[in-house]
Amino acid sequence: MPDFTDQPGYSFTPGPPPEASRFLRNKGMTPSFSWEDVEPEEHAVAFTVAKAMELDVLTAIREELQKAVDEGLPFATFQKQLRPRLQELGWWGKSEVIDPLTGELVKAQLGSPRRLRTIYRANLASARSAGQWERIQRSKDALPYLEYRLGPSEVHREHHADKEGLVLPADHPFWQEWMPPNGWGCKCWVKQLTQRQAEAKGISADPDTPLRRVVNKRTGEVKDVPVGIDPGWERNPGQQRLDALERLTEGKLRDADPQVARSAMRDMASSWRARRVLAGEAPGTVPVAMLDETLRGIIGSDTAIVRISEQTALKQVSKHPEISPKDYVRLVELIEGGRVIRVDERNLAFLERTIDLPWIAVIKRTVAGDELYLTTFYKLHSARYLRRLLERGEVVRE
Repeated sequence: MPDFTDQPGYSFTPGPPPEASRFLRNKGMTPSFSWEDVEPEEHAVAFTVAKAMELDVLTAIREELQKAVDEGLPFATFQKQLRPRLQELGWWGKSEVIDPLTGELVKAQLGSPRRLRTIYRANLASARSAGQWERIQRSKDALPYLEYRLGPSEVHREHHADKEGLVLPADHPFWQEWMPPNGWGCKCWVKQLTQRQAEAKGISADPDTPLRRVVNKRTGEVKDVPVGIDPGWERNPGQQRLDALERLTEGKLRDADPQVARSAMRDMASSWRARRVLAGEAPGTVPVAMLDETLRGIIGSDTAIVRISEQTALKQVSKHPEISPKDYVRLVELIEGGRVIRVDERNLAFLERTIDLPWIAVIKRTVAGDELYLTTFYKLHSARYLRRLLERGEVVRE
């Protein structure tokens, strides 16, 4: 995979922006029967495909989409690589499946060229939009305005065409709902503007954004959606992710949906701020992982957020220079799914599930129990320490 940098400043590395790649990679996975079963807020943090109820099918689609985003692959290549995988898994053509909501056996369209095109376009569009929104937030001091632009479609939706040339501040509430794409197949986009450019074009008055009542046919839920936006596309996915990240930073994610919390943690672990601290280039502490309720109970922790201190980050750079800040994304997966050893009443060790020498991470709670810190993280070089750890510790998760 190309190593696209997300470092602020100029970059001449070709390829898709890394923010879009991270947006997709850091999602969890949620099987669903219908797109109406998943709310826009969930789409921002969870990868889902209608009728993809089996994890192996969802994984195959996600892997090929990730490759398409990372490598900038066209639809033809994406389809060529994914179609045989889905056919081998039996997820192709029409088939009778059970609707989990009603329990009825219904004939449903699984994989098809048309569905793959929809999956490809929708996911790449939302990933690119979220990635652009992250860049907008990072550069809005220099480029504080956005202009709504129509895409290359031959026919434009009336309400989208009405927004053409609209110039508003990047922080205007309008963009919380109208950040493109704003529907299935929508190719609208936004352009960042300087203060001078915005004034030259003419800063728009607050636009009229009427709502319409929409009923979810599967759940019966009634909600208001802006006129001109397709149901399911009425939220800015990039802002949804940034909101979760802010809540994580402020320590307010304890009672959040686990999917939201995990996605926010992956975003934090791969963020530029975290990379600077982990490289020993910036002071402060950053969240790097989360403990589930069971593991918190085992060591008596009142918090789920695992942080790395400035001192530990510097120690890691000194003792394990082979580890790059990017490796810390692996830490999130290790904490979520690795083997767990209770070292003592305050320490847990996490081991990668592998036949080779594993990566290891050790987490320690403070005496007061109100904080958790990563104390070490590296790939073991010797089996001796591993044997001693297994002999002296208690395995609490195989």
